[in-house]
Amino acid sequence: MASNKPTEKTYGQLQYAYDYFNKKLFNARLPEVVFTYHRQNRVMGYASFQRWEQGNNTYVDEIAINPEYFTKYPLIEICQTLVHEMTHIWQGHFGKPGRRGYHNQQWANKMQEIGLMPSATGKPGGAITGEAMMDYVLLDGPFMRACKALIKQGFSFPLLDRFPVFRVDAPITVYDDKDNPVTLDQHYQLKDAPSAPMSAYKDDLSVVAIQPHDADEANVSSINSEQISNGAPDILTTTRPKRHSGRVKYICKGCSCLFWAKPGLNVGCLDCNLKFQEED
Repeated sequence: MASNKPTEKTYGQLQYAYDYFNKKLFNARLPEVVFTYHRQNRVMGYASFQRWEQGNNTYVDEIAINPEYFTKYPLIEICQTLVHEMTHIWQGHFGKPGRRGYHNQQWANKMQEIGLMPSATGKPGGAITGEAMMDYVLLDGPFMRACKALIKQGFSFPLLDRFPVFRVDAPITVYDDKDNPVTLDQHYQLKDAPSAPMSAYKDDLSVVAIQPHDADEANVSSINSEQISNGAPDILTTTRPKRHSGRVKYICKGCSCLFWAKPGLNVGCLDCNLKFQEED
C-alpha cells in the first residue's frame, strides 16, 4: 500500500531505485544502506562508509543525495548519481579502494562494466583514474538500458525542491562505442538531428551529465581501504568532498567533546586520556 507520508514517499523512491539497480547492475550483492538528503553546494551525492551502527558490531553505510538537483536535472542524471555512489559501496565491500581522493583502475573498470565511463574531463579521451573524476553514460550500456526501463515504469520523485540548483537547458547526451556524442529526446530515444557536443556532465559525487564544474573545485574524496574493516573505523571514510573553510572538526570518542581548528593537529582529551580524532 502506497504511503501518503512525505518522508516515506521521498525516501521510499530512493530505496526502490537502489534495490532496482542493485539487482540489475550488481547482481543484488550490495548491502543495505541508510539514505539521507543533504544540500552541500555543488555536490549531488556521496557515500559514507560504516556511518551507522545497529549493535553487535554491525555497521551500515550511508548514501547522501542532494534533492536540489531533482527539479532541473533529467531523471537519468539523478539515477546516475545514485549508481555512481553504489559503485563506491561495491568497491568498499568487494574490492580494494584507492587511497583517499583517488579513483583507481578497479573502480574505473567496474564503472565501465555497468555502463558509466570515467573521464577526468567528462568527455571521451579524458583520464579514467585520478583524484577528481567525472563520467558519462555509454549508449545502450547496462546502466542506460536499466535506467530507461525504470523510467518507462513510471519511476519519479513525488516531491521536488522549490529552490533547485540552476541549470541551463541542455540536451541529454550520451556517447556511442566510437566516442561520438548522441543526443536523446525527453523519452530517452535517439534524436534524428545531429548531436550537439556534450554540455552537461558530473563531478564525482554527482555521478551523465550535469553542468560543468571546475575539476579542481570538485576536490573529490574516495575511500581508504585500510579503514574498511569488520570493526568501526576510528576516522569516518566517505566520498564526500572536503569543504574549503580551512577548518576541520576534532572529536573525543570518549566524552564526545569537540572543537574546530586547522587540520593536522596532535591534541588529546585530558579527561579521557584519548587523542582527538579529526573528521571532515
